[in-house]
Amino acid sequence: MSLVAPKYPFAALVGLDQLKTALLINAVYPAIGGVLIRGEKGTAKSTAARALRDILPLIPTVQGCPYHCDPAGVWDECPHCASLAERVPVQVPVPFVELPLGATEDRVLGTLDFERALP
Repeated sequence: MSLVAPKYPFAALVGLDQLKTALLINAVYPAIGGVLIRGEKGTAKSTAARALRDILPLIPTVQGCPYHCDPAGVWDECPHCASLAERVPVQVPVPFVELPLGATEDRVLGTLDFERALP
């Protein structure tokens, strides 16, 4: 038996107008760089983000690629796509990544490798 939480529709969120607006603006213009959502426990922060994912269009990607390379312009350095004889295009949902509480920037993005950077 699988315990999967039911999906909550984005339109059903009440009283979160600023949050919904920020998420929608970021979805339309991702160059903003993201949305930092803060609030008390139980105020539907994660629910709003997950609900937005469900209304976004599917994205084209190469079948099986963990980096979601665009089939029209594949990254030449991709270890998965470089090994393929034929790149099969598929449509997948927008990835949703949850970070653990207290994740620091260096743990998420990585740091400079000083041994390689300095001669």
